[in-house]
Amino acid sequence: MRTKWFSGPGLAGLLAVGMTTGAVVAAQAEETEYKLTACGHLTTVMLQSSPDLTVQSEQVWYIIAPPATPKVFENNTGQCVGYGRVTNGKRTAMGSCRWTDPDGDTFIGESVDIPDKPGVWTFLSGIGKWKGIRGNGTYQLLGISKPRADGTAELCVSLTGKYALQ
Repeated sequence: MRTKWFSGPGLAGLLAVGMTTGAVVAAQAEETEYKLTACGHLTTVMLQSSPDLTVQSEQVWYIIAPPATPKVFENNTGQCVGYGRVTNGKRTAMGSCRWTDPDGDTFIGESVDIPDKPGVWTFLSGIGKWKGIRGNGTYQLLGISKPRADGTAELCVSLTGKYALQ
């Protein structure tokens, strides 16, 4: 059922917050606001689709598009995996993203979509300069292309929130 395969930000929300190089110091503990746009390529694999239930896996590859606030977010890339379902026209989804900065340091975050609320992102863990990362935010779908027969589409998501390094 194509009209329900993607009815909300879903895994796009996993695109949530990326950082880059040494402009952020690992000892920093003060929260910093972020506002950015992530654009990427979505692939879905349908597990089941019926009038009352649609279930699929989702994978997204993305980049943070300039301009970003703060600038350290620009041009970060990432990969997300997740799960989505639509029950009675309402979408629920959950997934995780691994962000990689130009130096090769990474962090992991988690996104959750529940019906009729903005998507929520939470930082889980980081390696290298991102060790101790914490924070969260929300995201919303800015746009998505018409889904292709192979389950792929392009999308962009707006992201806002706060993060800190311990």
